[in-house]
Amino acid sequence: MAIHLVVWRLFPARRHGLGLVIILVLLPFLAYALVFTAAGVLHSALSGLMPVEWGLAYLLHLSLSGPYLFVYTALVGFSPSMGILEKVDASMPRGLERHDLAPKWFTDANLSGARLENMLASGLVLESQNCLQLSSRGRVIARCFLVFRRFLGLEDVAKG
Repeated sequence: MAIHLVVWRLFPARRHGLGLVIILVLLPFLAYALVFTAAGVLHSALSGLMPVEWGLAYLLHLSLSGPYLFVYTALVGFSPSMGILEKVDASMPRGLERHDLAPKWFTDANLSGARLENMLASGLVLESQNCLQLSSRGRVIARCFLVFRRFLGLEDVAKG
């Protein structure tokens, strides 16, 4: 995660998903492979570690990195809930009356603009003749989330 933060500060990424997969999945795998290979060549103290132990360490790393990969988009995008919390927090200690919560930031640009641009950039959604369409990858992801929502007994918001 520290490497992710440094890389993102120095080189802001446009394709967050691909960058995160490289940083959190591919680079650790290459590091494990390099250390394991070097340990075999150098006959160091690490050479006594079995490939299974390295595999389990990598599996632990993936189990910790996986949720971060999935939550990251929620952290970088606009969240109406976070907007409400920040607005109420800014009015503390007095508080904020409900009618003063005028959601001036609940615009199309804030609610869907950044998310749509991100999905277009990552190829999940395609735009043709002012019409949005799911790519094959976008369709797979949408169906997975729909199945998961139904599994949890949640309402099908988009009625799809």
